[in-house]
Amino acid sequence: MFELPEIVTLTRQLADSVAGRAVLDVALAEPRPKFLFVSPEPTDAFQAALIGRQIRSVRSAGKWIFFALDDESTFLIGEFGGRLLRTETGAEGPRKRHLTVALDDESGLSLAIQMWGFVGALSPGALRDHPYAGTLGPEPLSGAFSETTLNRILDDHARADNEPIKAFLTHEPNVCGIGNGYLQDILFRARLSPRRRVADITPAERVALYEAIQETMSEAIACDGRDTEITLYGEHGRYTPILDKRAVGMPCPVCQTPIQRGQYLGGSCYLCPACQT
Repeated sequence: MFELPEIVTLTRQLADSVAGRAVLDVALAEPRPKFLFVSPEPTDAFQAALIGRQIRSVRSAGKWIFFALDDESTFLIGEFGGRLLRTETGAEGPRKRHLTVALDDESGLSLAIQMWGFVGALSPGALRDHPYAGTLGPEPLSGAFSETTLNRILDDHARADNEPIKAFLTHEPNVCGIGNGYLQDILFRARLSPRRRVADITPAERVALYEAIQETMSEAIACDGRDTEITLYGEHGRYTPILDKRAVGMPCPVCQTPIQRGQYLGGSCYLCPACQT
């Protein structure tokens, strides 16, 4: 699934390539994936909301891409894994695609969803009321996210005695853009187990956590995302995770203890049992 670094990379490339272009046509594959959520429904209402509109600008927040349109509505893509690719002028798009957007310079965008995703054409009010894109917390590298901010949010959640740090960091209203992928490296750098309760994290560990978030997200954005994901032009990112499935059984880069894999809160966790407590 795309997380903040991949979304930032895609958004930068989209802003350079599609801003100012008009939408000529929109096609949704039928049958489409069960967990591709579209708004508005039915399909022809979604298409009608986009066709003929000009893309004024493109921005991102967390795991979401916002295309500002010339009628004040927003074309929204987010919470997705798969491939979002630009089709160059005159070129044929990839065979597997669930959404195709044709632009007025004969280029286009194609989206292929893996697992789940959301696409929508939303009015300002609908965007504000969106249950996910409308409830985002601060981005990790934004001016709104400081050590003070993190401490305040942690204090608020410390009252929920059993909440683990994994659930806290991947909950978008707390901090947006961190998913299960980058979570592994953040917690490794902070020397925290994903099972650690928010209420038990010490002041020193809070500092380490904030620094780990900053370091991991900054490095990944500079590398255009993870090496397992691709950019708008089909190129792999250059960030190699410290901990993912490739690290299982390999020695910890700090203490040489073999890296373990487990399941926790609906996803895989990778950790050093000696370093992360």
